[in-house]
Amino acid sequence: MKKASIIQRRFRLYMLKSKTNKKLKELRTDQMKVWTQMQNEFKLKWPKIKTQRRTEIHINSFSISEI
Repeated sequence: MKKASIIQRRFRLYMLKSKTNKKLKELRTDQMKVWTQMQNEFKLKWPKIKTQRRTEIHINSFSISEI
């Protein structure tokens, strides 16, 4: 009985791990689709963006301590 419960526990852990890996793969795929879509939109809009006037804003870094 004890060995059967060990096998069951290991199998449940295996199933949980495989479900988690599957979800992570789906999330990565969805994120990649969104990224690709954003890239394509940018590529289509680039000629217009390139000709428009832009303003650059430089913000100082606050990572250096004040001593």
